[in-house]
Amino acid sequence: MRFILISLLFSATLFAADSLYFPFGKIGFLTSSFGENRGTRYHAGIDYSTEMREGFPVLAPENGKIIKVKVSPYFYGKVIYFAGESGHTWLFAHLSDFAEPLHSLIRKTQNKKKKNDVALENPKIPSFQKGDTLAFTGSSGIGNPHLHLEMRTGEKVVNPCANGVFCGDTLAPFIFGAAVFQGENVSLSGEEDLKANCLEVPDFKNHQDPLRFVFKIADYSREPLENPMSVRRITLKRKNEILSEVRKDTLSYANMIQIREELLWAEEADTAGDWHYLPNVYKFTEGDTLTLEVEDITGKISTRTLALAEKCNGAKPALHGKNQNPELFSFLSRSWLGLDLCKSDSLKTEFTLYSRDELVANACEEMKPEATPLGKLLEIYPGVDEIRLLQHEKSDTIRLAEIPADAKDFSIEFQMKNARIAARVSALADVPWTRVFAIRALQNDSVPAYEFHPKGLHFLGDWNVSFDKKIATAPLYYLGETSRRWFIFSKQKSAEKERSASMDELRDIGFIDDKTAPELGESRLDSAMVLGKMTAVLRIPVIEKESGIPSGNAIQASAPGKPFIYAEYDSEPRELVFILSELPPAGKSFKIRIQDEAGNAKSFDVKVPIF
Repeated sequence: MRFILISLLFSATLFAADSLYFPFGKIGFLTSSFGENRGTRYHAGIDYSTEMREGFPVLAPENGKIIKVKVSPYFYGKVIYFAGESGHTWLFAHLSDFAEPLHSLIRKTQNKKKKNDVALENPKIPSFQKGDTLAFTGSSGIGNPHLHLEMRTGEKVVNPCANGVFCGDTLAPFIFGAAVFQGENVSLSGEEDLKANCLEVPDFKNHQDPLRFVFKIADYSREPLENPMSVRRITLKRKNEILSEVRKDTLSYANMIQIREELLWAEEADTAGDWHYLPNVYKFTEGDTLTLEVEDITGKISTRTLALAEKCNGAKPALHGKNQNPELFSFLSRSWLGLDLCKSDSLKTEFTLYSRDELVANACEEMKPEATPLGKLLEIYPGVDEIRLLQHEKSDTIRLAEIPADAKDFSIEFQMKNARIAARVSALADVPWTRVFAIRALQNDSVPAYEFHPKGLHFLGDWNVSFDKKIATAPLYYLGETSRRWFIFSKQKSAEKERSASMDELRDIGFIDDKTAPELGESRLDSAMVLGKMTAVLRIPVIEKESGIPSGNAIQASAPGKPFIYAEYDSEPRELVFILSELPPAGKSFKIRIQDEAGNAKSFDVKVPIF
């Protein structure tokens, strides 16, 4: 009850409580917020928990009509676009099904086109009145059951919580850490430091090089603290003077890639929060005290008073997570060298620096044994283009290239294992630190691969990479940062001497020769939500390697007298779902054909179980 009252009291400051929109007619708490970091884009809506269940009715927020509908096993999954009389377009995603008559129209279209994935513009169905059932919640597209809601006005995406939508968020934001940039130097302060009002400065006696600030922040909707979310406003002040401020009240799909200029990449696999970059410079004097204000999407504010200090004594944020090698990693969109391994008992590593094959220095003897940005290393040893590692009597190599400070585009070639690797990045954004591009060979799950750094490189164009076929003896795949699964480049080129691909972020790239077609596991009878009701279904696991199923239309099912049988592909946990009443009678067989993204295909005869 306290959760309901707090949320309603806040919302009532903007809207009358009885005018708030509850998407499925009852209280729902948030699991993701507006403007959240999703790697290469912002989260354009809000996500509601549906208590790990499907089939909640999604109610029309106002009078209007459905102007678009899509069915896919990926991205938004089953999704509708609803145009309201207010001028807003509402998007509801990851649905399990659509209300009548849209459900029947979709099925008719699928049968006519003999396709599982379909899209309709301005479907010829009646308009809806406020409170009518539009669809039913589900888990199509990705992840656990939940409802994704967006509000759009023209080309802008707006914060639903500030526009009459109930958002069950009862907790103020948490401030977990801070980083201060000063030239090539970086200092970190942890949650304990910030609560003690201490903010560490890299070179406290240096008042010439300005400071820039980064704060690690997360918001939660309730306890227990699960599903960390983002915030709408971060303000840094000195007394009443605003030094820097970032607000997220609206988003634009055309500018989504600018997330790299505001949210610095740091692996968050085992810690909560995003690193928010405040770009304004600040020249400080000793004794300065700053005030940090952080506001979430429902208006709750957390504040810290921060005194700039030479040293803060609390525990520091982790430099990298569990999915990066400690010798070379990305943190805050910079490449770092793990010189702390010079003193490690378990991973003791020697780092020797070279320039054009000439020895420059032994880093373990001449530098502090601490993780160091590569920009700092090149400030001390200009021209270094290779770092040789020796660890447990095994040698390895990291190749480096400094990107010119004024470069908007850059191209670089490396020689690795007597073969050529070329990279080109377009539309670089300005940053106040040295950008160092680094590459290293690695072995990941028995896949020969190369890792590229820094993740989250500040560019707003494309990354094009090509490999000599002496290295790339098989097609190119990229590694999912959080899933740790390999995905094939759907658009790659194979010329006589090289393989190449393009994407909008740096990824680790491997080479996989997948000639194995998908297989089917043992089918089982189960139930699923159809039109908001539990319905008998047949579920069949899909067993596939790295290449994956490209779309729902890569799956075709038929039987004598049934040239098309609707097959839903549940991408998590990778299984086919058939409505039992649409299959042949128990004991009879039907045919399924599946083709993966690498082009491997196989057909199966499946007998409908007798029950």
